[in-house]
Amino acid sequence: MSRACEAGGWATVAEVAAERITARRLISTAVAIAALVIGAVPAQARTTPHPAAHPVAKPTAASDAADSTLVAPEVVNRIVATIDGEPVTLFELRAFADQMRQRAAGGAGGADAQVPADDRRMLDELVLDKILHKQIQEQGVAATDQQIDAYIASIKERNKLDDAALRQALAQQGLTWEQYRAQVRSDIERAALINKEIRNKVNVSPEEIERYYKEHLTDYGTPAKAHVRLISLLVPSDATPEQKAGIRAQAEALRKDAASGKDFAKLAKEHSQGPGKEDGGDIGEVARGQMQSEFENAVFALKNGEVSDVIETSSGYHILKMEQRSGEAHQPLAEVKDDIKEKLYRENMEARYDRWLKEDLRAKYHVEILL
Repeated sequence: MSRACEAGGWATVAEVAAERITARRLISTAVAIAALVIGAVPAQARTTPHPAAHPVAKPTAASDAADSTLVAPEVVNRIVATIDGEPVTLFELRAFADQMRQRAAGGAGGADAQVPADDRRMLDELVLDKILHKQIQEQGVAATDQQIDAYIASIKERNKLDDAALRQALAQQGLTWEQYRAQVRSDIERAALINKEIRNKVNVSPEEIERYYKEHLTDYGTPAKAHVRLISLLVPSDATPEQKAGIRAQAEALRKDAASGKDFAKLAKEHSQGPGKEDGGDIGEVARGQMQSEFENAVFALKNGEVSDVIETSSGYHILKMEQRSGEAHQPLAEVKDDIKEKLYRENMEARYDRWLKEDLRAKYHVEILL
């Protein structure tokens, strides 16, 4: 247990578990800056007798006359599920749902946090929560006070909080310091349980990493780049059609000269009205996505040394020359293998966690849903 909870020792498992548990609403947030697991609902929930245990006197004609509106008694509590014969009550379900909604509203997930919309799905989450708690007890997993203190200290350090600020945040969430520590204890214990049951059973081989790299090669590409020169002839906004046609003809003549072998840089210095004029129209190296579409389409259709056709834009007429083009390349596997391994590890963890939670763990208990 101590190894699992050393600084960051169980962080990966806890984060993965948190993501998956959050998807089922088993993990939530104690304060807006600290993702913590919802604590177990008190075992001894307050109960009231089932309405059937107290027969209601049959109304008389006189009572009907006195009060013609009869209101059926509200069901305050009843058994909605059992786990190995242990009852789960409606009161517990409602308390659990209230906790979930409170965490979703005030936690790190904010308004985007998903909470089951109906009682039946919420009950599934409560049952899973209780099963996890049972498993922790059965396996004797227990967090120490020192581990709880270290975890809280890391939360404060990461979020630049002192003790007073953290306590204030807890108070805004309606949590006492003791309740907060109980939730931290639950968080650590669940992470330790998941470490034990899942982490050591997940592995990513070099072959898996290489296969993923080859199947997703485009994800690790570097875009094509082009060293370009530009000649621009601008058209005034108030130019007449005749003036515009004259500028177009000048651009076509310059394009013809450049394509026939005349020095593009010299032509740019003498005639261009665009960027890089003093440098012979040199606008440097550009990559896909860095130029307006009319220029980009023309540039990346050129080979080294080629000159484009005249390009018309709202500002005027332009001619491009490809000085040097570097093709698309890919990051070598050695540079990205660690990232791929982490990604595959997390995915494998999630898949293994799903099986463990939905199949392996739940199969150990007899669950009867009565809702």
